[in-house]
Amino acid sequence: MAGNPKQKINKEHIKSYDLDAYEPNKIAEKVLNVGIKKTNYPAYKTITLGFMGGVFISFGALYELYFYSHPEIGAGTAAVAGPFFYAVGYIMAFISGAEVFTTNNLSAMGWASGKLRLLEISRNWSLVLAANIFGALFVVVLFYFSGLAFQFDNALVDTAKSLSAYKLSFNPLETAVIGIFGNMFICAGLWLAMAGRTVTDKFIALLVPVAAVPALNFQHSTGSMFQFFFALITETGEVDLELPSEITFLAVTSNLFFVSLGNIIGGGLFIAIIYYFVFIRETK
Repeated sequence: MAGNPKQKINKEHIKSYDLDAYEPNKIAEKVLNVGIKKTNYPAYKTITLGFMGGVFISFGALYELYFYSHPEIGAGTAAVAGPFFYAVGYIMAFISGAEVFTTNNLSAMGWASGKLRLLEISRNWSLVLAANIFGALFVVVLFYFSGLAFQFDNALVDTAKSLSAYKLSFNPLETAVIGIFGNMFICAGLWLAMAGRTVTDKFIALLVPVAAVPALNFQHSTGSMFQFFFALITETGEVDLELPSEITFLAVTSNLFFVSLGNIIGGGLFIAIIYYFVFIRETK
């Protein structure tokens, strides 16, 4: 008795799913193509996704700030767990397709390959960085008016000011080098995430490298914005803090400039350009 033809299974049409990570040369090709695609986005799309990137990164920074400030969490626990919750904000931005200045530095690979002009890359980076700033400001202002900013007897404010003042205490050269290290970790994490095929793969690949940035006191520009802006618009409580440096608009601007410069070198040169020469240039 012949079966129903619709019930017959053609094994040739069964799709097999490969769960192995992408090989390094395939990752390089993906990073190159994604960078070209992102750089060619229309301005409205770049700005909107950059705004969301600033929002998500700030969510992670706020979560980290809670761990450092909560009176029932010990200093040791906060030091270990806080950076991992900081990383969650970046993971949200990456998986949701938001734009973040520091990882967009990997589009330098497109410039090295001759598929993107320097002007196009500079335009993209400038728009994303500005949009990240507005996204961070949006979260800071919204949180300030939520009534939650001054809980724990101003501990959130005091912690934000202490962290910000420490970041601002370095000279320009030191700040740039700290930015180099920061974006090497961030872009290395993204590179590992691009090797994954599932959301779980990407989450795990990003978690430790991104968490290492605040844990080791390295910096990436977008990740510092929430703390800086929150520290600028708030006042400390009755207890005066002994801060290692003054928190001013000029100091914050200088820090973001030199950290961004270091981020470009760390992500654009030491990750994107080096891997371009290793995996892309040799195939031409």
